[in-house]
Amino acid sequence: MTETISRHEKKQKDHDWLVLAARIRRDKLAILNRKLDDNGFKTFGEFVNAWIDGKYPVHQKDEQTEKLLERIVDRGIKDPLTGEFRVDFYKSIDKEDMLKDFYRKYIYKKHARDLVHYYERYVDIFFTKPQLIQPLSGHVRAWICDSMRRFAEYYDRKYQNPEVKFLIDEIIKRYELNKKMKMRDRIFIADGNYIEDIVRKVLQIEGPMGIIVKFAFFSGLRGEEITHAHDVEICDKLSGCECKNLHVVTKGKFVIIVLNRIMGQKRSYFTIVPLSIWSQFRKLDKVSAMERKAVHTLLMSQCGVMLMQLRKFHYNVLCRSEMREHGVEVFQGRAKSISAKHYLIHELDMMVKQYENAMYKFGFTESVLN
Repeated sequence: MTETISRHEKKQKDHDWLVLAARIRRDKLAILNRKLDDNGFKTFGEFVNAWIDGKYPVHQKDEQTEKLLERIVDRGIKDPLTGEFRVDFYKSIDKEDMLKDFYRKYIYKKHARDLVHYYERYVDIFFTKPQLIQPLSGHVRAWICDSMRRFAEYYDRKYQNPEVKFLIDEIIKRYELNKKMKMRDRIFIADGNYIEDIVRKVLQIEGPMGIIVKFAFFSGLRGEEITHAHDVEICDKLSGCECKNLHVVTKGKFVIIVLNRIMGQKRSYFTIVPLSIWSQFRKLDKVSAMERKAVHTLLMSQCGVMLMQLRKFHYNVLCRSEMREHGVEVFQGRAKSISAKHYLIHELDMMVKQYENAMYKFGFTESVLN
């Protein structure tokens, strides 16, 4: 009888418990585990029970939080909703409004969404425990730092207070969050003036290496595709030919180079370059990996950029033209082949004109067309 009662009681106790589930994105699991560990919890269940019992959060004086609050008060940074000085003033920001602001400011909608995504994911850690960002990869830290800086610019535009910029820069420098970030991680966030200045600088390089630099920029091709464009023979047939050679069409002062090169996931359908650059490029003795490496070294020493970044500059310049993102995706080989065929057959003259206007706008074709 005693055994029967104990089993009954155990069954009753089992009925007193509930199993709750929460859905989170897979890439946020590591952040959840880290936050649980930082606050002394081994499992999510421990956290929930401590929260229900009022044992968490424990409100105690935190030296870092106190210093942050002091800087916020000194700089006059207030909560946009309450008008109070709060360390979590950023939680009152309307992220939808910030996204709309970014949409108006940036050409690429995805870039605007990515900035807001990184802001949402890391803003709390950035202001309260920035040391947790230090171990992250240079690529991630680059995005975090840029999203915080863009948030500061938005805050200034919205509330006419530039002090958030200085606070964010102070945190980035104090915790060295911008150390050892690769240049190619930052090129997508560079403004137009930077691109214009650096392209003008690289186009001043003369000699055979200068010709490779110019062809790389004006074509937007990858390294091996540059060598392919130099080494492969040119086929004279311009209609319906399916051979593996290059097919070249002249349009005034420009040429269309049809490559149809597919290597794994890397595709290159066709590109446009000034005729004079194409002629000089094809006359070069060799454009192998060794020559490309030498050009890369020269660019790094004289201009502080890599050869592969010229493809990024090409993309940024053309995206600012009437061609827009969809047309440039064809050049970059990321569009579907059916889109590339459509442009090649029906929109080629228009693309050449748009390409010419884009390059002429920045003055990049003055030295090669005159």
